[in-house]
Amino acid sequence: MGLLDDLKKQADMVKSQQLSQQSMLQESIKLVEVKMNQTFVYLNDLFKQLSVLRPTNPMVYSIPGIGDFQNLGFAESFVDYRKKKINDKDHYDVIVFFIKWALPQNLVVERDMPATIQKVRDVLWSFGLKFTEEEVKKAGGGFQKMKFTIPHSITCDITITADHENARLVVKGKHLLRLGQEELRIPAEDVNEALLEEFAKMLIGQPTALRKYRS
Repeated sequence: MGLLDDLKKQADMVKSQQLSQQSMLQESIKLVEVKMNQTFVYLNDLFKQLSVLRPTNPMVYSIPGIGDFQNLGFAESFVDYRKKKINDKDHYDVIVFFIKWALPQNLVVERDMPATIQKVRDVLWSFGLKFTEEEVKKAGGGFQKMKFTIPHSITCDITITADHENARLVVKGKHLLRLGQEELRIPAEDVNEALLEEFAKMLIGQPTALRKYRS
């Protein structure tokens, strides 16, 4: 076999690999599209039911060194999606949504030392929680303590991204399984009615099997 024949053989192998990769990617795009649509339809229906039932979230959100948020009630929710062009066709890119849990009363925390005052600020900032500060003075006019007023409100902001190349749905958000950021990587082939029910459990603060997908 001459050099040209050898190069032709190598080129044919490369072309075959490229066609195989393209075929796999197309199948992945189709699968992810179906599962993203199934997820959006499920979430849209879920939030309609929650807006009627307005359940109480059983999860306890612990704020280190400050206190706990618990027995929060459903306040509001929102869900939408964006698409993008892939091979001149519209496909799901992301699903974005939030759920807000709240109570009418506020949590009030008081600190009288500079270090402990700053620690409260740092913790609340790190979790993205809203708060106000009020400086309380002594009778003579000097500083006595700092009073923090923290609304009993937790907003779970979530984005589900269609990862076509890896045939999976990537869930990123805050305050899902606890206070703070979470990321779940779910193979598209795993998305079915049972998994979406587990996802719903997570969103309303119930025990869920989705923890195994944490990255």
